Amino acid sequence: MKNDLDKIEFPKILVVSNNCFSDTNNNGKTLASFFANYLANKVAQLYFSAEIPRVKRYTKYFRISDRDVLKGLVLRKGIVGGPVLPSTEEKKGRVPANNDGFLKLKRSNILRLYREIMWKTGIWRTKALDCWLDDFNPDVVFFVAGDSGFAYDIVSYVKNRYSTRLIVYITDDYILPRRTISPFWWIRRHLIMAKMRSAIQTCDLLYTISPEMREVYKCIFGVDSRIIMNMAASLKDEKIRTNEKTTINMVYTGGLHYNRYKTLGALAKAVRKYNEMPTTTRHVYLRVYSQQGANNEILSLINVENASSFCGALDAEGVKRVLNQSDILVHVEAFDRRSTESTRLSISTKIPEYMSIGKPILAIGPAQVASMKYLEDCAYCVTRLSQLESRLSYLIETDELKEMLSKKALEKYYNNHDPGITREHLVKDILEILGEKPYHCGLS
Repeated sequence: MKNDLDKIEFPKILVVSNNCFSDTNNNGKTLASFFANYLANKVAQLYFSAEIPRVKRYTKYFRISDRDVLKGLVLRKGIVGGPVLPSTEEKKGRVPANNDGFLKLKRSNILRLYREIMWKTGIWRTKALDCWLDDFNPDVVFFVAGDSGFAYDIVSYVKNRYSTRLIVYITDDYILPRRTISPFWWIRRHLIMAKMRSAIQTCDLLYTISPEMREVYKCIFGVDSRIIMNMAASLKDEKIRTNEKTTINMVYTGGLHYNRYKTLGALAKAVRKYNEMPTTTRHVYLRVYSQQGANNEILSLINVENASSFCGALDAEGVKRVLNQSDILVHVEAFDRRSTESTRLSISTKIPEYMSIGKPILAIGPAQVASMKYLEDCAYCVTRLSQLESRLSYLIETDELKEMLSKKALEKYYNNHDPGITREHLVKDILEILGEKPYHCGLS
């Protein structure tokens, strides 16, 4: 494909998202990987979190955070956000957990409404932003559509200013009804629904993350979408071996939000009971790694003596090392109604990384969630907490099962998450919406 790409005049793509490109944050890793074979000087990113980019391949970043907007309103100064350069600091192993205040802000619907009002003032529209945009002059906006209404306004501003094409990419559901009595949630839902509808109906291409989301959103908005499965370069490294032969090492690397930490707590208790059984011949230990900080409530559930511990955050090399050293990889979803409603259409970004390792995957969560549906043919799925202890014991004791699951996970990774194929399709789609000569990647 390299020779074909060399002949293409790449359009300039502006990625607009909450998270910046990253080598540790799952959403940031996914975004960065989409354009890994694209000419780096043809990609820029406008983002809205306090993060510092750690992907040095790209150099054109513009950041506007909540803190920037609030500071601009309070101090009445024209400097609201600005260009940033990727971090040059080298980190090995563990990295500080992300304790961005936005994680707490997301839990309060009334604060999120105040946040929208703050951005609605338009203080983000500065000469610095316009100059940065003019210098890049995008041809295509690739918009990761989330639940921040102001982001839709900014995308509309850019699209109209430069007459760009628009690609909308939806990775999580924010608009399906929830069983809640909070009037502020319903106000926010109405706001996001209206803005998302406008973006989808005026976009040139819509991407969704799962077959379930594609079907549901087609019914809601009357627009069909294409599915972009999360992709990841293989993290498998034959040189890295498990350290302890007497212990079964279970590893979780992912978010703790949407009450996933509660499911991890239930697993930790099941591990402790297994270790305490008089007939147990193997010792099991669960290690939890996350970019998100853990408060006392989370730590009290995850840190279980003789069973599990919270180990903090890892950089890209650290993730690769602990996954390859593991015996069983763990994926979890929460069982409470509110969390299930929020996650049922999404597929976790860490799943293809897990699959690439070629280790057995233990998946715990409600059967109706898209991630669990996706894993049902290649992972050991526990869809009821009441079955967790007995099924955990069976998985630990049955070596043939673990071997079979390892092979199935690796096979599905190569079939569905090959980065090269996904990137080829993405380039082809971008060229076609620009009316360029269709790029033929040799795939149907």
